[in-house]
Amino acid sequence: VGSLARGGQSNIWGAGIALYGDGDLSQFPLSAADLESSYRTVVERIGVTGFGDDDLTTPLDRQLPSLPPMRLSENGRRLLHRYETRRARVRSCGLRLGKPRIAVLTEPRDGRGSCTGCDMCVWGCSQDAIYSASQDVERLQRQPSLDYRPGWMAERIESIDGRYQVTLRESESNETTTLSARRLILAASTLVSTRLVLQMQERFDETLRLVATPTTGFALCLPERIGAALSTHEFSMGQVSFLADGDPDRADDHAYGTLFPASGLPGALIVDRMPLSRPGAIQLFRALQPALLVGNCFLPGRFSNNSLRLDRDADGAARIVVQGGTDSALPERWAQLKRQLRRGFGKLGAFLVPSSFSPLGPGEDLRYCGTLPMSADPGPGEVDRYGELHDSPGLHVVDLASFPTMPAKHHTLTLMANADRVGREIARRWRNG
Repeated sequence: VGSLARGGQSNIWGAGIALYGDGDLSQFPLSAADLESSYRTVVERIGVTGFGDDDLTTPLDRQLPSLPPMRLSENGRRLLHRYETRRARVRSCGLRLGKPRIAVLTEPRDGRGSCTGCDMCVWGCSQDAIYSASQDVERLQRQPSLDYRPGWMAERIESIDGRYQVTLRESESNETTTLSARRLILAASTLVSTRLVLQMQERFDETLRLVATPTTGFALCLPERIGAALSTHEFSMGQVSFLADGDPDRADDHAYGTLFPASGLPGALIVDRMPLSRPGAIQLFRALQPALLVGNCFLPGRFSNNSLRLDRDADGAARIVVQGGTDSALPERWAQLKRQLRRGFGKLGAFLVPSSFSPLGPGEDLRYCGTLPMSADPGPGEVDRYGELHDSPGLHVVDLASFPTMPAKHHTLTLMANADRVGREIARRWRNG
């Protein structure tokens, strides 16, 4: 429900961001330098913290404006402090730790408040300290030229006499209307943008590759914190980020993850997975909660093996059908990652909770891309480096459908920076006629 509200999925995200380096962009017709100015523009607009010198730093990290650092939870502080003195031992396990890069204000700006450590992040930020796209919508609404139509859903696109006609339907009244323009920018999410394009081009029953990032969850325990007082005044999103090395011959093969304090998470997420009666699980969780850090970790898109096609339902309406799958190398990569996490964090006195390492299955992934991939020399079904669809001049795709693959790192900041880069190119062309 939240993803359909103003601001979309940024209403329910973890605020984690990252920069793509040239290794992450090795399959893109772009380099990190192509995104540098747009990274800066987006960062200055939304406000971020965490960029600086640590073992996750890239050269560009040091050049971006970063707000004062976030006050970390007790468990997060302990883990990073220990890492400073035991770095070599942890890195020998293929694990690197650093501060979380997050789109959260640590000081007020532009009518938004700063993080108060209320521990309610999962339920929505009362201070608007966590970035949401709804904040940008509010900025855009101040522009008199904007024709903003909340509640209207794009149903289909047609190419007519060099213009694009979009059919819209109002969600409550079921009323329809059309809009027409010479230039159309699609950012409706991977699956929806792909459906609109395939339907416009009448490409039914054609199988496309759909890239996802295989994801796992796990829990760490700091034994000395069992039974300690539980803090209720801390930031309950990312506390520590980490990279786990993969194939040394591939620059984009690392895993990327983040650790969160258990204090701000709904207890049912953990209680329901315990092999105990519910009363027993609740009692045990209360004792363990102050000692826990809950993690997620993503692998690069090459470990996914999904497909997508457009077909018609019984009433003749177009629908997307997705077939999920994984690469044959994924089980061994999960096993390697589990060993890295157990050994690396174990050297910091944080122990992987037995049975907590839980990879998600196909269809449970959080990110999808690659259906209309960006290419230096685009062919049918591809877009160029400015998102313009092959044989459809003036139609630009700027969401994740245009990413040829998905690195393990958080994609949101790069998605926004690429959209900024494409928007500037469209504006340049518009000015030049």
